[in-house]
Amino acid sequence: MTRGRSGTYPRDVPLSRALSRLLPSRRAVPPEVRALALEPGERRLGWASTVDGAVVVATDHGLHLPGRDPLPWGQVARASWRPPVLEVTEVAEVYGTGPVTTMRLDDEGDLPQVVQAQVDASIVWSSHTRLAPGGGVRVVGRRAPGLEVFAWQLVYDQGTDLDDPLVRAQADALLQSARRSIG
Repeated sequence: MTRGRSGTYPRDVPLSRALSRLLPSRRAVPPEVRALALEPGERRLGWASTVDGAVVVATDHGLHLPGRDPLPWGQVARASWRPPVLEVTEVAEVYGTGPVTTMRLDDEGDLPQVVQAQVDASIVWSSHTRLAPGGGVRVVGRRAPGLEVFAWQLVYDQGTDLDDPLVRAQADALLQSARRSIG
């Protein structure tokens, strides 16, 4: 080993190759990812290919899934990653009942981590309250690209009677209170 200007490295390894081992690598953007039509100002953050050759692309605005319109981050209730499966659950009025998209990824890159980070970053307020005579509701404030105000959602616990006017009135009061307090 010889000592060079940037530290210790094997004599026969070029400095650029030694540095490339220390720095995170950047994957080349595949043509099918590059060809995806984005909104003006929208940026690609991560992508992956599915086992059937389709691409999934995460941007700062949302998730571009094969064969459908982009899914804004504010409409993603949760995402889970169990290699090689990425599962995305959409927001619904009752928790856990939203549409679920399941994808088997061939080369996930950093897509699962990007998706989780974007979903987490979209939530700026979340508060759960028990309701009378039973059930509960979560008031969720979400950040949306290009908007200065939050998008607000009411997500009821399973088993909550959504036809009960008292339940709806309590949930609406909680929502109005959050809007006044948070924005």
